[in-house]
Amino acid sequence: MLEKAERNQEYPEQPHTPGIRSIAVGIDCSPHSLASLKTAAELAARMQAELLGIFVEDINILRLAELPFCQEIRQYSPEPEQIESAGLEQMLRSQAKQAETSLQREAEIFRIRHTFSIRRGNVAKEVVAAALEADLLVLGRSGRSPTCRKGLGSTARGALSGSPKNILLMRTGYIAENEAVLVLCDGSDASKASLAIAIRMLRPGNILHILLLPQYEGHEHLLESELARQLPPGVLRVEYHVLPPVTDSRILARYIRMADSGLLVLSDRMSLPAETVHNLINDIDYPVLLVRT
Repeated sequence: MLEKAERNQEYPEQPHTPGIRSIAVGIDCSPHSLASLKTAAELAARMQAELLGIFVEDINILRLAELPFCQEIRQYSPEPEQIESAGLEQMLRSQAKQAETSLQREAEIFRIRHTFSIRRGNVAKEVVAAALEADLLVLGRSGRSPTCRKGLGSTARGALSGSPKNILLMRTGYIAENEAVLVLCDGSDASKASLAIAIRMLRPGNILHILLLPQYEGHEHLLESELARQLPPGVLRVEYHVLPPVTDSRILARYIRMADSGLLVLSDRMSLPAETVHNLINDIDYPVLLVRT
């Protein structure tokens, strides 16, 4: 069973977040992508960062038109029709325009600096490449593909394996003001960095859940004391949960769900194997911030 302790204090004014001066967001106009854009814009405003919008023209879609057997079935036509390159090009231009319009709308709402770029190629690789200069990459957990309804989409999986940046994976239905923030800590420098960023993700009224992964018997008491010193004065509510030693991502996900729902902040450079962390991110249907700096 999870052990829990709680403190109530006043919530502090949000400080400027050092090291987050630019935020990249992949936009494909899917629901998860638009949720990511809204969150990225809000974070950019709070952190005084520039927002970099990225739209990728999927080269695989364009290659479909080159296949002689690839046809499209439309509702108004009884016969299948050949897919033409010109039609696909027009569709991608229309999607890019929608993406840019969505970015401009959020930038106006939050009054932030922003840029928009269009790239062509493999979506995951191009998004990762375009975001190399940013400090944080924000993506939707899933994209447009109907096969991505459970777990991560291909772009999110590609970013996990190919990007050295901090990555925030969003989903629809997440309302930051109403949700808790959870951070996984094992005492490593990576987990302490996760806690520092988690603190800056808090909004007034949020609860901060610190999920302790002790490395030996009795370590949880020392770990809680160390982490408490890292908390700035004025954090509203903090709850500590002691998790048993586990390396199975499915079991770890079960314990995390018992703590609360909300934004999960963790690193794949803790004592847990990176594969376990990545499997956990895929298994758990939360927004996740993966810290790598």
